[in-house]
Amino acid sequence: MTLSAYHATWSPDGAPAAASPHSQSYPVRLHDGSTLTLPLRPLPGGTQAIALLMANQTSFTVERQLIRLLAEMVSPLAPEAIVGVPTMGLAYARPVAEKLGLNDYVALGHSRKFWYDDTLAIPLTSSTSPDQTKHLYLDPALVDRVRGRRVVVIDDVLNTGRTAAAAVHLLERAGACVVAITAVLTEGWAWRAALAAACPNTVPPVHALGHIPLFGRQPDGWHPLPGT
Repeated sequence: MTLSAYHATWSPDGAPAAASPHSQSYPVRLHDGSTLTLPLRPLPGGTQAIALLMANQTSFTVERQLIRLLAEMVSPLAPEAIVGVPTMGLAYARPVAEKLGLNDYVALGHSRKFWYDDTLAIPLTSSTSPDQTKHLYLDPALVDRVRGRRVVVIDDVLNTGRTAAAAVHLLERAGACVVAITAVLTEGWAWRAALAAACPNTVPPVHALGHIPLFGRQPDGWHPLPGT
């Protein structure tokens, strides 16, 4: 199977309402009225597709605009620390923290270093590899950056919500006050249940620049799946 080159675009002008069907791309209306157009990628099996945001493949122009919009969205939350969710959330967390005038940020990770503390690790099961378990780690050397502070978590796309939920659990274990989870996009609504299960008392508010549905194939092209 040959895929076309990855190509995402950003426009300050709002796109018309995204009418179905879609063939190659999907225009996402962002919260400021601008438009992020993403390529559609079929999932294995070919009956469903996603609008794909790849933080490490977008142009610098698109990246700069998304970082700017994220910083504008996060600023009113008055964070004292920014925490990035691996892997792609790290591409946005660091520059957003810098734009907000913070001295540093915190990168969570999946790779265990020899000095890590197992009490600062949360097991994760991947939706694409359910038989494989990995972990989300907080470097113990960075605990002081979040303990007792207002923390905003940044991810690229919030879909299953499992990693974001694990991040909240891990940060609260380290003594952080997670005031919000932010993302460029939310995708579908499965993340709501994951966050509710991980945060039975209070789910941190979720802020995103835009929302993308999942897509189902029909004879004339791709259509958003109901309820997503």
